Amino acid sequence: MPALMLLAAVLGGILFWVLRVHGTVRALREVDRDTKGLQGRARSVLHDIFGTQLGRVRDVRLAATILMIQIVRTGSPVTAAEKTQILELMEHSLAVEAISATFERAWGYTQARRPFSLVADELLPLLRESLTGPERTQLIEMLSKVAGAHSSPSELQREAVTRLKRRLLSGTPALKAGRSGDVG
Repeated sequence: MPALMLLAAVLGGILFWVLRVHGTVRALREVDRDTKGLQGRARSVLHDIFGTQLGRVRDVRLAATILMIQIVRTGSPVTAAEKTQILELMEHSLAVEAISATFERAWGYTQARRPFSLVADELLPLLRESLTGPERTQLIEMLSKVAGAHSSPSELQREAVTRLKRRLLSGTPALKAGRSGDVG
């Protein structure tokens, strides 16, 4: 009889503990869900005040280098042929003086397998403000050369360049949006 009472007490204690932990986890999830909006607003305010890392780029040559690197990092690691093509374009077409330093700086703005359009969309206002029509066309040609440096451009790369070309070469939109997304 004492053994049954001990067993019942142990099972009751385990059941109490499991229910208590389950309730605590549920309460924590509820608090996390309730504060998601606040977390998003705080993140949005920080982006409005400080901007994103790409949004702070002011050098159009750095922006072009970032785009050339990202177009090849979207699908696979950068090959020697692609890197050589980028460095040649930086030297001859962009007339960058500190090629290695600029390449390393641009590399820091890119991410492996990050969609090209996310990077291009953040740099688009700078490119529209800074580049003339022929320079925009030259940038699109440079991106196409880099994408095809190792092998023929992938479908993803072709679509990304086509999308950027359409957005970059089109006229200024009727409602021009600023970097923070404000219309005006």
